[in-house]
Amino acid sequence: MWIKTCGAILGVAASPLFKGLLWGRYQGLEPHPSTKRAFRQALPDSPMEALVRDLLAANPTVSEEQIRQFLQQRFREYDTSFRSPLTETTESGWEGRSGSLPVAARCHCGRCKIQFQVARGEKPIRCHCPSCRHFHSSSFAAYLSVESPDWRAAGLQVHPDSCKVLGQVKRFMCGHCYTKLGTEAIDSGRSYCCLGSVDDESIPDSLALEWQSSFEDWHQTSAVRWWHAQPSALCGVSRRTGLVKGACACGSCSFEALLLPGELQHCYCKLCRRLSGSVAQTWVPASLERFTWRSSEPSTLALLRTTGHGQRHFCRSCGSCLTIVYDSQPDCIWPAAGTLEDTQVVDQAMWYRVIHICCSMMQRWYKLPDDQLPRLKYAG
Repeated sequence: MWIKTCGAILGVAASPLFKGLLWGRYQGLEPHPSTKRAFRQALPDSPMEALVRDLLAANPTVSEEQIRQFLQQRFREYDTSFRSPLTETTESGWEGRSGSLPVAARCHCGRCKIQFQVARGEKPIRCHCPSCRHFHSSSFAAYLSVESPDWRAAGLQVHPDSCKVLGQVKRFMCGHCYTKLGTEAIDSGRSYCCLGSVDDESIPDSLALEWQSSFEDWHQTSAVRWWHAQPSALCGVSRRTGLVKGACACGSCSFEALLLPGELQHCYCKLCRRLSGSVAQTWVPASLERFTWRSSEPSTLALLRTTGHGQRHFCRSCGSCLTIVYDSQPDCIWPAAGTLEDTQVVDQAMWYRVIHICCSMMQRWYKLPDDQLPRLKYAG
């Protein structure tokens, strides 16, 4: 029994998400199936010491004290009642200002930086239409109406597209890392920045608090059900959830995947925020053996390294982020739920684990739903 528990605990250290936290200073961990619950239950016991010894052996240049501090800091959760990093504010920021407020945005790779002017009284917009969802690879697009910037001066890649509300649009992104930065409605000429790529520091706390409850929903009839999914209480839930199909915004890259046991991870890390331009990206694990690209040209589909421990597939044409592939998970691939076809992934009985991760990095202007799901400060 002790050997099984220890093996599960050591496996946590080898999981792709844990390895991502270790990357750079802590390396050399190998994959092993595990659960975080087993780790937490065994923390006071001897398997914790076995984990420390294993990490020390794999990272000879790191001290034992550093290892222990790292474990104590990383394996933490927020209470399920946690909904926002902001609970109160004394910073006046927006109040009393006349005219517009400058809001800064930048891409993940740092090549593109742009400043927007926000008029007083503007509310964030959440567009749920399929076109916006596929382009942003998220549950919805998060926009803010801004004074029209000089998009060309920013040196952005442009993707012609459509929105159920705005009609024909131009979508703007970094042509190198595909961070989503803005949308322009062709008929009206109105511009919208992507809130996921906006620097938190440029939004006053008081305004961020206001935006948590004051926003507009566009095309809510197309809202995806999996964004509010709950784990099933059924004991007989199928351990495989069947084939699903997904595609990028322009349709140049499409895939078919067999989802592994029903898991949803809503990730609020800065990378997912910027690459989607929205509040988060949701990921579902799938079998790499049963993952097939249905259509894609070598010149269109790109597999780019986005972190020291993983890569992501992008469509070079429209910039949609399609998957994550972790170095330490050779048999698994994680499609972005936002790219899946509208009629799929709707059965509430298919989920046995649904969590919010990287909540310590979530936008201050967003409030998590009161769903009582686990909220991890980091990845897990």
